[in-house]
Amino acid sequence: MAELNKPFPRIFSRAARQYLYPILPAALALAFFSGFSLTALGAESTTPRIELPGLSTSSRPNEVNTLADDDYFPTLINLIQNSNRSIDLAMFVFKTSTKGDNRPMQIAKALIAARQRGVRVRVILEKSGYDEKLNQTNEEVGALLKENRIVVEFDSPQRTNHAKLVVIDSRYCLVGSHNFTQAALKHNHELSLLIDSRTLARELLDYMGKISR
Repeated sequence: MAELNKPFPRIFSRAARQYLYPILPAALALAFFSGFSLTALGAESTTPRIELPGLSTSSRPNEVNTLADDDYFPTLINLIQNSNRSIDLAMFVFKTSTKGDNRPMQIAKALIAARQRGVRVRVILEKSGYDEKLNQTNEEVGALLKENRIVVEFDSPQRTNHAKLVVIDSRYCLVGSHNFTQAALKHNHELSLLIDSRTLARELLDYMGKISR
């Protein structure tokens, strides 16, 4: 537990760190034992929250929920389906399959449906300088998304993009360990956070812009 006391690197601005940094140590430590929700300090929009499966639906701004294991997938799908302006995501691996009940393919279809109803969608994927199998996986889904007028970008092969970030409507932020693979979305022990914060969303969007350059 001593590791949790180490300071986080100053990746984001002071405003974003106000929400993100104090939350992560407690969330990561407690999430393995029980589900819980936290409310961060601050004041933002009081727009009601989207109804999410298994989560609090209060209208309190800056609310944080843990998404452990396969809780992440239905929450993400719900957010995508209820988006009305923008979806931005950065993912290390996005591995779809046409076989069976493939959750990454369901995410791809949900993104395409969102784009078809006028939502702006941007996907940033890893471009490896050494792993051609990973490149093929990401390029395949990238081609599918591009065919449906979704903006697809790849990071520089000189530096690995291991981020797993989703920002919806410049408000709902999903940050954590979930890749878009069947294993991560259905079978693995994975942990991510859903944070309702426009301030953090702005910081994550700025960070995504740096990844794709």
